[in-house]
Amino acid sequence: MRILHTADWHLGARLIERDRLAEHAAFVDWLIETLRTEKIDALLLSGDVFDAANPPQDAVALYFDFLKRLADLKTVKAIITGGNHDSASHLNAPRDLLRRFDVHVFGHAGADNLVDLGGCVVAAVPFLRERDLRQAAAGETIATVHEQVRAAIREHYAAQLTAARTLAQGRPVIAMGHLTVLGATTSDSERDIHIGNLGSVGADVFEGFDYTALGHLHRPQRVAGNEAIRYSGSPIPLSFSEAADAKSVVILDTETGGNTAEIGRSQSSESKNSSLRSSNLCGVTVLPIPLSRQLIRVKAARATLAADLQNVPAGAWAEVTVKLDAPEPDLDRQVREAAAGRFEVLKVLADLPISETAPWQAKAPTLHDLQPRDVFRELLTEKQIEGDELSVVFDELLALREEKISG
Repeated sequence: MRILHTADWHLGARLIERDRLAEHAAFVDWLIETLRTEKIDALLLSGDVFDAANPPQDAVALYFDFLKRLADLKTVKAIITGGNHDSASHLNAPRDLLRRFDVHVFGHAGADNLVDLGGCVVAAVPFLRERDLRQAAAGETIATVHEQVRAAIREHYAAQLTAARTLAQGRPVIAMGHLTVLGATTSDSERDIHIGNLGSVGADVFEGFDYTALGHLHRPQRVAGNEAIRYSGSPIPLSFSEAADAKSVVILDTETGGNTAEIGRSQSSESKNSSLRSSNLCGVTVLPIPLSRQLIRVKAARATLAADLQNVPAGAWAEVTVKLDAPEPDLDRQVREAAAGRFEVLKVLADLPISETAPWQAKAPTLHDLQPRDVFRELLTEKQIEGDELSVVFDELLALREEKISG
């Protein structure tokens, strides 16, 4: 059986007020063609289908157009789980209809999240909200909450593994998840899942599964050196911190008779990996996604600004950092003029000597760089308020608000 793992589409996302719909549409076109040409039997989409609980209508239309084209293939089953950005009820609304087309949707955790795909059994675990894991009690410390949430996540996967193994009867078992695994590499575009990252778990939580298809972190990566525990990453770069990432999907082969981990641009084997030797997988292939628009970070000097921008690809979106000796009020205009319309400058930053950096410049990034937690902590600093306890309360209120919006 051939399975394709993807995640973190974030349909409806914007970058500094620029729409990303065309890039997402190009990815969907590529994905449909890849499902056909690679003879994929099943698709796993591990959370954050949308960028917000109430996505724009054009993003919703693209999602349902994808599902229609998927059904038209008549050869690919699909499992879609909710992420922390998704509204569980929004994802679940058409689930009974979609099941008729072998598309299984799990917006929130439930008693039965197992899917028998024939060649394997999948534990389709969506993002686990705190209310799914524990009951709050008065007087709890943050340490207690952390311990209980992590223990509950571990217990949830252990129960899923037991049930999946019983159903599979020797066939491969695969876990899906949307969470942070300790030791993985993050980027600027991910939102904290739980207060203080309390939902982070170790990779050992997934021991016993033949493969774990993770979502939430946007950089493609294996976890703890294990080829069988992977973040597929987002299909397009969602922030300039991901500009250098090679975006990809992961293809799994569950046929018996081999233990080769295939990593590269094609189906050819490049190395053997012991992390697959005890599993029912014979191949894990990373397949690059062609990007329809490039994001790029550029460093330039004021004296050689035009020359330093010559190598920026045409049509790219750029973040340009200019090294200066002193502040220049019209730097933004100068950079855009130097770009000469070949590419679009979305963000201009000044790299100033410490002696020339005003206190407000050192502390205050632009609004689109800030998260609500950052704004609250800046306010506490400005008012000279001891903020540890207030910060914890604010984080709890913010998490409750996000859960209400997503639920």
